Amino acid sequence: MAHIAETDPAGPTTTGNHRYGDGPGPLAEDLRARLTAKDEALADRYWSRHNIDDLITERTAFFDDIIREAWQACIPEKARKDLALFAVGGYGRGEQFPQSDVDLLIVARRPTAWREEVRAFLHLLYDLNLDVGHSVRRLADCKAEAHKDITVATAMYERRLLTGSEKLADKLDRIMASSRLWPSDKFFRAKRDEQEARHAQYDNVEYGLEPNLKSSPGGLRDLQTAMWIFQRHYGTDSPKDLERLGALTAQERVALEDGRRFLWWVRYGLHLLAGRKEDRLQFEYQRGLAERLGFADTDARLGVERFMSLYYQHVLALREVNDIVLQYFDESILRQRERPVIEPINERFQIRNNYIEICHDRVLEETPSALLEIFVIMANRRDISGVRADTIRAVRDHLHLIDDGFRRDPVNTRLFMDLLKAPYTLVSQLTRMRRYGILGRYLPEFGQIIGQMQHDLFHIYTVDAHTMMVIRNMRRFHYRSSEEHFPVAYHCVRNLPKIELLYIAGLYHDMGKGRGGDHSELGAADAVAFCRRHGLTDDDTELVDWLVRQHLLMSSVAQRKDIYDPEVILEFASEVKSERRLDYLYALTVADINATNPTLWNNWRATLLRQLYGETRKALRRGLESPIDKLATIQACRESAMDKLLARGLDEDRVLEIWAAGSEDFFLRHTPRQVADVTVAIAEHRSNGPLVMLLERRGQVSEEGATEICIITRDRERLFATTVSALSQLGLSVHDANIHTSDNGWCVNSFIVLDEDGRPPGRRAAERERLIDSLTGTLSDPELELTPPKRRVSRQLKQLPTPTEVTLKQTEGERCYEMSLIAADRPGLLASIGMLFADLGIDLIDARIATLGERVEDTFTIRDAGAPENASVEERAYLLTNALRQGLDSQISRDLG
Repeated sequence: MAHIAETDPAGPTTTGNHRYGDGPGPLAEDLRARLTAKDEALADRYWSRHNIDDLITERTAFFDDIIREAWQACIPEKARKDLALFAVGGYGRGEQFPQSDVDLLIVARRPTAWREEVRAFLHLLYDLNLDVGHSVRRLADCKAEAHKDITVATAMYERRLLTGSEKLADKLDRIMASSRLWPSDKFFRAKRDEQEARHAQYDNVEYGLEPNLKSSPGGLRDLQTAMWIFQRHYGTDSPKDLERLGALTAQERVALEDGRRFLWWVRYGLHLLAGRKEDRLQFEYQRGLAERLGFADTDARLGVERFMSLYYQHVLALREVNDIVLQYFDESILRQRERPVIEPINERFQIRNNYIEICHDRVLEETPSALLEIFVIMANRRDISGVRADTIRAVRDHLHLIDDGFRRDPVNTRLFMDLLKAPYTLVSQLTRMRRYGILGRYLPEFGQIIGQMQHDLFHIYTVDAHTMMVIRNMRRFHYRSSEEHFPVAYHCVRNLPKIELLYIAGLYHDMGKGRGGDHSELGAADAVAFCRRHGLTDDDTELVDWLVRQHLLMSSVAQRKDIYDPEVILEFASEVKSERRLDYLYALTVADINATNPTLWNNWRATLLRQLYGETRKALRRGLESPIDKLATIQACRESAMDKLLARGLDEDRVLEIWAAGSEDFFLRHTPRQVADVTVAIAEHRSNGPLVMLLERRGQVSEEGATEICIITRDRERLFATTVSALSQLGLSVHDANIHTSDNGWCVNSFIVLDEDGRPPGRRAAERERLIDSLTGTLSDPELELTPPKRRVSRQLKQLPTPTEVTLKQTEGERCYEMSLIAADRPGLLASIGMLFADLGIDLIDARIATLGERVEDTFTIRDAGAPENASVEERAYLLTNALRQGLDSQISRDLG
């Protein structure tokens, strides 16, 4: 029993969950059979949707009877006046779930006098396969331990006498009722600190992908914390009693009761599915519960997403009530002796001891716009710590005032725009508005995404939480501290003529999710309606519309297209049209990526986006009617590199011979100096073995850049697969690859790689030498075929497999295709793809690798060299698509076990 763990006067062998004796006797077998039958009957009723309160109450009462029967069988009549048996902790609260602990406290006048009888009682419970936590104490021990440990005291505050001496029970009641034992203020501080420490373990977020029903913010422990504080201060934890006392509003009581009932419902089913004490809603249990509890898939959303959305809505409501309760007690208990310092703001609001409050109870009824005004005031001052509890409650009680008329009122639309333009704490105010219910009422489309999750490992936050984080990132880009890590975003945001337009785009970019259809199109339509209602100009409205519609464009182009190709830049610039739109789109893109999943932003992605931004800005300044000629760019690089090489003493014919083995893309992707360095290395290479070179692809800051590994070697079977397997064994991840095989059988391949920390490898001379030696040795053995290293596949990936999707689109060139691949990520996936290519006779020309959480979205340019002469393009594409999908799915299935 975690909350009453200590030495036991009945002897050390009475603690824990050990089995004793030679086996269960007839009574134990009978009790165990009855327990099993009862649990099976309750499980059937649970899955048949019986009332969860009734199930919990009935199971607890049944356990009470079983434990009393065991007590009477083991404890003689004459001992019962010296012993008292209490249910404590969760069992004391009457919350017995299918796999709950049975927490017991035995109070004894003389613990040693009945040692064997107590031991026999505990042995009997263990023989029933119960997870028993227990302690045996004298009254003096109870008092001492309760004084010493808040968790022990809390467990004993929840005691219920099951059987035994009522005199001992009365004495324990007097001890625990003492005002000197954890008085209200001391108890409140301890419980608040306990909760803050627990919340910190979950990063203070209630929307984790696999939340803990008990311990996560907004979970059962938050509800229990509020009830413990109420019980200690008012002597009751009945929600109805607390409403009558004025400690809870009617709305808060309903939220507590509904939230508790929902979490009980889910926890009961979770215990049944897991077959053990389990409070984590892991992916497999989310799906299982959603299916068993009737959450069917729809065209717009999966059943599991609907189920988890309901979970998040309840925990958000519970956390809000918990916060209000704790703040109310902070004001009424801890700060009750503070001398009030009041600063009037206007006839509606004043500041009391750094917290804002309404001046009288009629403010919101008389002036509904004050529901928005309060947040505008806070966003324009730095000296307001928060909102007083009574005012939060008043705000929630007046949400009904926010209707269509309120939303159309020019006073209110002006206030909301003032908030978006405010200098301070915008995200804090929007978050408050979200939690108090204001934002979802004022923007009903936002209300639809509150608590909405996506059942994958890519989106690790709910849509509403992600939206708040996007706007937070936008705000941070404006601070000088961001200049070092996000220099381009810092530059863009500080140059924006109307920062509020960026915030509106951030607010609406994912607003269309969960409705079916293209979320960008749906969100853009909502954004346009918002702009018109709030009086934005046609030009500003058009910009917001375009940003929401195209919020994925820049990331997609940077990751999937060759941004070193002037034609790609021209196409992108033609869509962007102006530097102003480019600045807005870049800031939105970087804020969005960094708010989706921390693993998405790495050195190479930062470099790609900066490169795309820089080249597009040049194209826009040059004018779209004057695009750069691709061939002219290649020729300029060749001429500059040739000048450098001739100056270093190389023969022009030898240089041209070396360049003939490479591709023209090499001159687009590299500077003349890099071209010259690689050419010199090839010219000086005297071996027939592979040449391995490391080139730095530097960014503007330390968070940008990658290492390019250039490999010049004779072609051979499975060269690509062997190379990427070798890179994987070195702990390197491939983010981009360019493959070229000349007519004379030489390969000039380059790989953009990062290490396991997302940084460019090989910055130290010793590390560069180690990498080069290892790759050279591996590629020098023509018979060697490496297999990717075996690494443990995460439980989450096993529980959330991604079906492989392969699409082929024919491009210029005979039997050339652009292949898009979506699959579950795993160690060695790229090597497996390379092996499949070799088996199918596919030549790889180019690869762009994108890892999104636990999913990859890769794009390959391939040539179908193995196609039979008489095979049609359509038939061959169909066969390749299915062969690749089936081959990868079968390999992934084996790897996932």
